Amino acid sequence: GGSSDADAETARCLITGKEAGIARIHPAIKGVMGAQAAGAALVSFNAPAFCSYGHEQGANAPVSEYAAFAYTTALNLLLADRNCCQRIGDTTIVCWAENAAPAYSNAMLMFFCGGSEARGVSESDLAAALKALSQGRPVSFLDDKLDPNQNFYVLGISPNAARLSVRFFLHSSFGQFAKNLQAHADRLSITRPAFDKRENLSVWALAQETVNQRSRDKNPSPQLVGDLLRAILTGGPYPATLLNGVTLRIRAEREVTRGRAAILKAYYLRNYPTELNKEVFTVSLNESSNVPYVLGRLFSVLETIQSVANPGINATIKDKYFNSAAATPAVIFPVLINLAQKHLKKLCSSNRGLSIVYDKQLTELFSKLDGTEYPARLNLPQQGSFQLGYYCQTQARYQKKEEAKDV
Repeated sequence: GGSSDADAETARCLITGKEAGIARIHPAIKGVMGAQAAGAALVSFNAPAFCSYGHEQGANAPVSEYAAFAYTTALNLLLADRNCCQRIGDTTIVCWAENAAPAYSNAMLMFFCGGSEARGVSESDLAAALKALSQGRPVSFLDDKLDPNQNFYVLGISPNAARLSVRFFLHSSFGQFAKNLQAHADRLSITRPAFDKRENLSVWALAQETVNQRSRDKNPSPQLVGDLLRAILTGGPYPATLLNGVTLRIRAEREVTRGRAAILKAYYLRNYPTELNKEVFTVSLNESSNVPYVLGRLFSVLETIQSVANPGINATIKDKYFNSAAATPAVIFPVLINLAQKHLKKLCSSNRGLSIVYDKQLTELFSKLDGTEYPARLNLPQQGSFQLGYYCQTQARYQKKEEAKDV
């Protein structure tokens, strides 16, 4: 009688493919941040709604006792190893190489989350290692040799009450992951302000650009972080929520930060590879005659003219008109140009040389527009070009100031 009960619990294991005794309850996984301290289940069936064909608990996804023991032990070991996992938002990332050499996961987490200085690796060494791997060349790193052909795995897990949910599970060669990360870094590359010491923007830094830093909850949406991680690792398109979040922050704060400019550039380069005017999306200011880009540059020059003519002014044209100028240039720009003429007149009486410099800048930008009418409306990608033009022109101005200081 006793043996028949044991017999009822054998089935073909989903992992090994062998007939074996089935684990009724899988051991708990510990060490996922945000999940229960006692551990949480990756596979569990705790309500009739999740069960099918009258099976109970583990029999719904037959995994042999051995396989259940093996996968939970291995995952718990990886989660307990600080070299293999890192939390980004609510997602715990666990990564490992097939040959189990720790240098691979160490390097991958540094590429992702920064923090290399703490391990005695400079940002430039890290960047050089990533570049070599992305081109398929082996690299010496942390007293080990990284082979781009090594099989590599990345798992993203999020807590979900007493359970865990798998955000993504990716498998590729280490070199292919490096290639995707390098392409992402290249797309993000943009002139940075002198005070911004960060070589690279981590995934977390990008997600933070979608958050209002004055709000009480400064955490970006967990879904966004997970989607963004997957996009970067697989080389897939960036999530639309990234663009939406950044666009909302620019509209609310009328501020194009380095991170936001970098995201606009990366997003449009990756997600609109064919439709876009590529020449706009460059690292620094360029001489493109793309109308939205030129209008963004023009806005930056008009803002400068106003601030030089009226130092310490309370409400600037940026506060009042930045969003509407980007959305409906035909309505706003004639108003701004009239205003600028008045500012230049005022400036001319106090500093004629300076007013000539700005007048020349305006003339140059007008010649790029070459008599085209101001567009009535700009769509989202065009507004992105406008915002990038504004950012690059403003950075070029600050750089000139910095250089003047150094002389």
